[in-house]
Amino acid sequence: MTDTTISQSELALSAEQAYEQALQTTLQMATSHHLAGQIAQAAQLYRAVLQALPEQPQANHGLGLLLLETERSAEALPHLEAALAAKPESELYWLGYIEALAQNGQNELARERLAFARQYGLEGDAANALAARLSAARMAVTPSGVGLQRSA
Repeated sequence: MTDTTISQSELALSAEQAYEQALQTTLQMATSHHLAGQIAQAAQLYRAVLQALPEQPQANHGLGLLLLETERSAEALPHLEAALAAKPESELYWLGYIEALAQNGQNELARERLAFARQYGLEGDAANALAARLSAARMAVTPSGVGLQRSA
């Protein structure tokens, strides 16, 4: 005869696994809606995950990007910062955060953060493109001809 009694620790572990699986499924659904352009549904699912786990990096990043895409960079920044704080080794999280700074008009801070991230390994085409855009933005606000005049 086998013992079919489930211990308290097994039950707790099983509940924890089910909870984690539900969160992962919700994140996958949020990402799918996001990629399909179903912004309201994606935002609702990201927020549901964040209500349960406020520091969840994937949900913070996804919601931050969604807010950036809808031109709400000031609202996006706290979510992108939270994602980056939770997972600072993520190049995608760095790029999203720096992009939000730039879109929020904080170009100098964006350039500083990009330089910092590059010192610690951020590289690639996306980082180069972002650097070029930030550099172009700096040139656009610099008065034309300053420092380029030649003496006659």
